[in-house]
Parts: sequence; structure tokens; C-alpha cells
Amino acid sequence: MSKAINFKINSYKDLKNTKTLLRSEIEEQEISFKNNPIFKISSSFFKGGSFKGTFQNSFDSVSFDELRKMGQNLLSTVLMANKKTRKFFIAFIIAKEMVPFTLQKINDLLKKQELN
Repeated sequence: MSKAINFKINSYKDLKNTKTLLRSEIEEQEISFKNNPIFKISSSFFKGGSFKGTFQNSFDSVSFDELRKMGQNLLSTVLMANKKTRKFFIAFIIAKEMVPFTLQKINDLLKKQELN
């Protein structure tokens, strides 16, 4: 969605082309922002529209897996922000990644020894 426009403007034609590209990029960002379920709910609330219908329509496309990921991200942000839990959370993240890797390597080594 986001296209970085990094070139020098040497002429008026370059300026017009860049302006057109920026305008289209801004329009794409506005469309994605307006399609956000949170924005739809809040705009419906302030415009006095049907809140219930907007709420249901907005979250029809949201799956349980996405909600779970959002909850995990929120929890990890809170744990990383707290000074007392930060070290334990980092140790947990490392262990969460290293334990399955280590068990897989041990399993592979045992399978190799059984074959020999």
C-alpha cells in the first residue's frame, strides 16, 4: 500500500507527476482507514446511525485467530512496559522459541541413532 516516493524533482513535470502519485497514495490510505472496523463503529456512533448494524458488519470479517493475536500483542506490550515483568517476559519469549527447537534437534538426533 505505501509506496515510498524518493526521487528528485528537477522540473515542473516531475512536480506534477509526484503530486499525482502522492494524491493516489493518500486516497488509498484514506480508503483503508475508512474501512477499519473501529472507525466505522465510531463514525456511526457520532453520526447517529445504526450502531448495532455497523458493529455486526464491521466484525463479520474478524476471525477468532485475529482477535487472539490482538490480545497476545496487547498482553506482550503491557508486560514489556512493566519494569518488574520485563525480564521474566523476555526469558519466557526466549524459552518459548528455544524449547521446541531444542526438542526437535534432540528428536532428530535420536532418530539418526536409531537408524544407525
